[in-house]
Amino acid sequence: MSLARKAVGILTALLGFVSMTAAPSAHHSRAMFDVDKLISVEGVVTEVQWRFPHMWITLDVPGPNGRTESWGFEGAGAPMMVAAGISPEILKVGNRVKIIAHPSRDSSKRTAEFVGMEVNGKFYSRGTESNIRGRGGN
Repeated sequence: MSLARKAVGILTALLGFVSMTAAPSAHHSRAMFDVDKLISVEGVVTEVQWRFPHMWITLDVPGPNGRTESWGFEGAGAPMMVAAGISPEILKVGNRVKIIAHPSRDSSKRTAEFVGMEVNGKFYSRGTESNIRGRGGN
C-alpha cells in the first residue's frame, strides 16, 4: 500500500472519530441555561415524558397576573431520574410539586434545567440536597 493511501486511510479514520465524539458533547451543552442561578417553581404536573436522552416535565404554575403559565423542565434521562428516586409513581400528572432548576437564559421560553424536586415534603435531586435545597426563588 502506498504512503498516500495510508495517509488517506488514517485521515479518514481520524475524521470519523472526531465527528462521532463531537456530536455527543454538542448535544450535552448547557449553554441555554444560566447555571449560576437556581429558581424554585411550584405547580401541578400536566405532562411527563419519560424518554432518553432527556425527560421532559411540564407544570401549570400560577402567574403573577393570576393566569396559569406553562413551565417546561428538561431532566436527565429516565434511568438517571429513577436512580435518584424519581419514579413514575412519584412524578405523575396531577401531582403538586416544587422544582428547583437552572433557568433558561431566554426567560420568555419558560424552560429550565431540572436539578431537584420536592413532592409531599420529600426532596429528590440529581445532586446533593445541601447544595440545592433552599437556593433560588421564583
